[in-house]
Amino acid sequence: MACFRPPYWLTLLTILVSLTWSPAIADEKDPARLIKFKSSLSNVGELSNWNDTVPPCNGLKENWKGVICDNNGNVFGLLLENMGLSGTIDTDTLAEITSIRTLSFTNNSFEGSIPNLEKMLPLRGVFLSYNKFSGEIGSDAFSGMSSLRKVELGNNNFTGKIPTSLTQLPVLVDLELQNNEFEGEIPDFEQKDLTVNFANNKLGGSIPNGLSNQDPKSFAGMSKYS
Repeated sequence: MACFRPPYWLTLLTILVSLTWSPAIADEKDPARLIKFKSSLSNVGELSNWNDTVPPCNGLKENWKGVICDNNGNVFGLLLENMGLSGTIDTDTLAEITSIRTLSFTNNSFEGSIPNLEKMLPLRGVFLSYNKFSGEIGSDAFSGMSSLRKVELGNNNFTGKIPTSLTQLPVLVDLELQNNEFEGEIPDFEQKDLTVNFANNKLGGSIPNGLSNQDPKSFAGMSKYS
């Protein structure tokens, strides 16, 4: 697949406009947790200034590259895009950083199954596009993630059916699954203001009524498209 580098500022803007709540006091254990998370990654040269002798955040200003901070000095998210990272995304450790609300690993070299997000229920945004993830995603992979607004998994090698738990996310507004190998029919999405992109998969059947107002390009490549 062609490599695309999404503009850094675009994802950052998307994340910052949703930064409306955070715990009042930064957890002093979070630096050690981030260092532990970093140890699960490979090719981490871009993260050379991650040092637990310095706090990740100074109010809204980040001291560590790729860390998004809120005005109370909490770690609100990770914006680790276009860094050539690989290895394992240790979501068990990230889940211990209870202030995290967004994760972006767009345009890296991660492989294998989608990271396990079941312990990160408060997430608002998950951005994993332009990697080498593969395999099926369990139908309940997003169960209980009622705050999730944006899910971007495009340009990977995911297979199987679209997880039905995505249809149960009440505030979902952005879902990008294009350029994968998803198959079967599209489940019925009824979220208000949702924008989707399912183009260039192995999907078939009819477009659900709840998605009838979407751009037809979002379904390019479907068989039995109607």
